[in-house]
Amino acid sequence: MPRAGQGADESATLAIAPSPYGQTPTGIYLQANTLDDADLKARLKRLEVELNSASPPAAQRPSSRAAANQPAPTPRGWVQRLKANALIPVYLLAIPWAQEIVDQLFFGGRWNLPLHPRSLEGIPGIFLSAISHAGFAHLIGNTIGFLIFSWLILAKSRRDYWITLMVGWLGGGVMAWLLGPSSVHGLSGVVYTLFGYLLCIGWLERRVAPLLISMFVLINYSYFIFGMFPTQPMVAWWGHLFGFVLGIAAAYRVHQEPGRAR
Repeated sequence: MPRAGQGADESATLAIAPSPYGQTPTGIYLQANTLDDADLKARLKRLEVELNSASPPAAQRPSSRAAANQPAPTPRGWVQRLKANALIPVYLLAIPWAQEIVDQLFFGGRWNLPLHPRSLEGIPGIFLSAISHAGFAHLIGNTIGFLIFSWLILAKSRRDYWITLMVGWLGGGVMAWLLGPSSVHGLSGVVYTLFGYLLCIGWLERRVAPLLISMFVLINYSYFIFGMFPTQPMVAWWGHLFGFVLGIAAAYRVHQEPGRAR
C-alpha cells in the first residue's frame, strides 16, 4: 500500500517480498517512480489477479494421493450382464406360474384373483390380477410375449424396463379398475405395455440400436395390434388397449428425462 504523505513528484519502485515459506508473496512495498494514484491502483489490481491465479487455494487443488487411492471401476463383463438381465423376467414369471400350479392342483382352477371394476373388493386386483390366469394355455400365451419383449427392452436399458413394467402393471390395473367394463385378469395388459414401448422408443430416440429393436418388433409382432380390437368375445381387448397406450406413455416418459440422448 502507498505510504501516507508521499507526493506526486516522489519516485517509487514496485517490488514483491518473497514469503518465508518460499511460495506465496507476503508483502508488497513501494518506492518512488512518478506514478499517480490511478496507475498505482491499476497495477496493484493486476498484481493481485496474477497472484491469485498463480497460487489457487490448497482446498481447490486436487490431491493426487487421494485420486490414486480411489478404486478403479470394475465393469461387469458383457456375458455376465446378459445373463443377469435374462433372468429378471424369468424370476418375475415364477410368481404367476406358482399361482397357476397351486390353483390347478389344489383348487381345480377356481382360485382366481380378478380385478372387479369400480368396486372395493376389486381393489386388490389392481396389484394381483396380473398373476392370475384362466388356465395354463392362457398363461403360456402371455409368458412367450412377456419373455421376448422383456429381453428386448433389457438389451437396451434395465432402468427403462422397470419403469415400463411398473407403468403397465400398476397403471394398467388402475385404468382397468376405473374404466373397464367387466372383470379381468392376466398378464396380457403388461405384455401390451412392453409392446407399446418397443414400437415407440426407436422413433423417439432415433438411434441405431433402438430403431433396430422397434423395426424388429414391428415386422415380427405387428399382429399384436389386432388384439386391441373387439374381435374375440372372451378377450379383454380394452385391457390390451390400455396397456398399449401406457407403453407409449412410458416411452415418452423415459425419453424426456434430463440428460437423455436425443
